[in-house]
Amino acid sequence: MTLYIDDDLVSASLSAREAFACVDRAFRSLAEGSGVNAIRRRSKAGDAVLNVMWALAPDEGVMGVKSYPVVRADVTQGAVLTLLVYSMESGELLAVVKADRLGQLRTGAATAVATVALARPDSEVLSIYGTGFQAETQVMALVDAFPGLRSLRVVGRSAVRRDSFIERLQGTLSLEIVADSPENAARAADVIVTATGSSEPVIHGSWIRPGTHVNAVGSNLDTKREVDRGLLERAAIIVVDDREVAAVDCGDLIVNGWDQASVGTIGDVLVGRIPGRLSPEDVTVFQSQGIALQDVVCAATILSKLADSGLGSRIC
Repeated sequence: MTLYIDDDLVSASLSAREAFACVDRAFRSLAEGSGVNAIRRRSKAGDAVLNVMWALAPDEGVMGVKSYPVVRADVTQGAVLTLLVYSMESGELLAVVKADRLGQLRTGAATAVATVALARPDSEVLSIYGTGFQAETQVMALVDAFPGLRSLRVVGRSAVRRDSFIERLQGTLSLEIVADSPENAARAADVIVTATGSSEPVIHGSWIRPGTHVNAVGSNLDTKREVDRGLLERAAIIVVDDREVAAVDCGDLIVNGWDQASVGTIGDVLVGRIPGRLSPEDVTVFQSQGIALQDVVCAATILSKLADSGLGSRIC
């Protein structure tokens, strides 16, 4: 039996806490060698680009292929994201998942996992750059995983979208939430998230105070860059979700000419292969490109819950 799982059912079946646990397992399995992740492949004809990525999660009993088209030259966000989930045992197509919401949840969870692992435990001020597709789930995942946060500073290019974003969050969260300038938000932050489509740095190393943890989420193309080289030079540790993926997709490292051999993975930190933060003064950086293994492990949890509930539309 193959299920179709839409965004609403993904939201109903995967909480922020469950997504955190799934992504943590995905990172650990990749570091330990049980999980297999393939780099994103892009094929182009005119303005249309088809992106395909896949992974195998033996510990979860599933494997999957995620694809998404980009059909406009002025954006990099997929028109629609689809994940095909197969049984590792039988090869059966278990589910077709509309993966837009899944992508938001697992990307937010990856940021939360990295922040819990690398940020100072006493961090209170979060600054978010960007108010688009990924931004809200970034904030929600961090608030859930890091309850010590007390203040949120929001930076956005459009004042209208920024203020609407703040209004939505104020109706949900008990944090102090304010609009801020790029430099002031960086100087005030204990934790930073950049979730933009920028090709030029939105934060600079000279703005960052000692002890800050930075999650750079938007630089998932070799021409995109959200941080300058000065930030990388200040970092005591830089980690990515997967080295092979980062070598192809991490614009922050590629455009800044950074030696990728010096970069670790967040999975290495989680399994104790490399140290994380060594001092309260350390600046730490997580470069998140997003990997298919995150989607596949999250999908396994969703399928397990749906098997118990009987929900989901049968398509064959």
